[in-house]
Amino acid sequence: MPRTSTAAAERQALVRALREKGPTADTLCEGWTTHDLAVHVAARDARPHLVFGQELPVVGAKALEQYHQFEQMSFEQLLDRIADGVPSWHPARTRAVDDAVNTVEFFVHTEDVLRADVRVASEITPGETGDGGTADVEPGESDAASDDAGSAGAGTALQPRRRRVPEEVQRRLWRQASRTLFLAAARKHRRRITFISPGHGSVTHGSSKDPMISLEGAPGELILWAFGREDAADVALRRH
Repeated sequence: MPRTSTAAAERQALVRALREKGPTADTLCEGWTTHDLAVHVAARDARPHLVFGQELPVVGAKALEQYHQFEQMSFEQLLDRIADGVPSWHPARTRAVDDAVNTVEFFVHTEDVLRADVRVASEITPGETGDGGTADVEPGESDAASDDAGSAGAGTALQPRRRRVPEEVQRRLWRQASRTLFLAAARKHRRRITFISPGHGSVTHGSSKDPMISLEGAPGELILWAFGREDAADVALRRH
């Protein structure tokens, strides 16, 4: 039996998370409930221009009108559509395209659902950094820096137990993020950042003129930080 693609694995993880939380739960996407997030994913699957074309002249109004049709669907209808995947004509029906465009997307949105109730670390750690709330730590203080990248931590009251992300997915996340996403994050934060993931590697992005920091954690945790989910990402941040 062929292995499940990384995007397909994360798609089903997202469906399970949405189903577990129900349609009215909060997410890490500010202002979005789980129903709102399901609408976004279902519309993106079926007609990507509905998500990306709403602000465009001429076609924007039509795209917004069609997007509203997805908003009228029941939560279960949306989940069934997401579970079924993209239409037959969609390029993401090809495994290579699906993995390239959807693995990170579905991973992040799954964590948006599961981590919505995570307490912000900076609320209980003296001295905020101003870099989005991630607190400076010393080596050994972060579970992400020491746990196996594919395993789930035991969890604490402040950092709930994480789901087990397959190692194949972690490898895919690292390959994709280390080339583009981490570069964009360094530019956004105006920092020269070394991203370190034990068992996967390290990569440095950003201008040599910018202040230097390093981030260490599993690939998925680094991606959450890079995507602006700093408060929910289990990473060790160090200044140099």
